[in-house]
Amino acid sequence: MKLTFFSDTHNRHKKIEFSGGDVLVFCGDLTNRGELSQVKDFSKFVKNLDYQYKIIIAGNHDFCFDDQRKETAEEYFLNDGLIYLNDSGIEIEGIKFWGSPIQPWFHDWAFNRSRGEEIKKHWDLIPTDTDVLITHGPPFGILDLCSHGERVGCNDLLETIIKIRPRIHAFGHIHEGHGCLRVDKTLFINACNLEERYLPAFPPIDVGINKERYGRICVSM
Repeated sequence: MKLTFFSDTHNRHKKIEFSGGDVLVFCGDLTNRGELSQVKDFSKFVKNLDYQYKIIIAGNHDFCFDDQRKETAEEYFLNDGLIYLNDSGIEIEGIKFWGSPIQPWFHDWAFNRSRGEEIKKHWDLIPTDTDVLITHGPPFGILDLCSHGERVGCNDLLETIIKIRPRIHAFGHIHEGHGCLRVDKTLFINACNLEERYLPAFPPIDVGINKERYGRICVSM
């Protein structure tokens, strides 16, 4: 199964090129500031991409998924056959996906939670048998280094990942952290497509994942 990860397009999705595959995964921040018109345009664009399944989570810029407009925003995805995850999961061909837009408190953006018990409640919802974890923000210390030298990932999320050990953890949010890093059995993917100045700079990231005999999950790049 070919997975394609992308993130943080901020209404520049039409500048990104896709090669097609089985499952397309978006890790949040499709809009600039939660404009419904941008959600509708993004949804139509993704609908027409050559993937059988399309999984989407929101990000801190996507206010319309976190306020009184959420039903309208989610309906765009539903009508276009996209899979929207919000502290929820789906199983596709034996591979278990879980998605959450939650991130540590950052100014006054959407889906903010205070570090510690408040945010940990969301990470506690992640099933222990998750194969592919999708969050908007990174775990602490992994592809989370900002240009000003501070690591801003979530330590509570990292502790959860160490416990459940997903085969893939994909996220975005920190544009300058784009790339992949394998730690033990987990492949971490920062799938941001725009660089720090919000200019298109990075292609989507393709990964192979298959469920082999005896339930073993194999990941390849």
